[in-house]
Amino acid sequence: MVRLFIVIAIVIIILIIFRHRRNKISNYPDIYKKLIFILIVGAVIFFLATSGRFILPQILQIIKIGIPFLTKFIGL
Repeated sequence: MVRLFIVIAIVIIILIIFRHRRNKISNYPDIYKKLIFILIVGAVIFFLATSGRFILPQILQIIKIGIPFLTKFIGL
């Protein structure tokens, strides 16, 4: 999982470098910006899908612990 994160980070860095070079050369529509955004969103969705069995129960546990504190502050 860490290796995949490193590979995605390297690909994003390469796309940012290409985008920067292209902006210096011409003013065509920026396809690299869209590619970077799609890659980031896809990576986040992939990480949530693969590690969701660990992340989602922890988020629910935090909500379950936090609700009584929240109701105390609302009741004041």
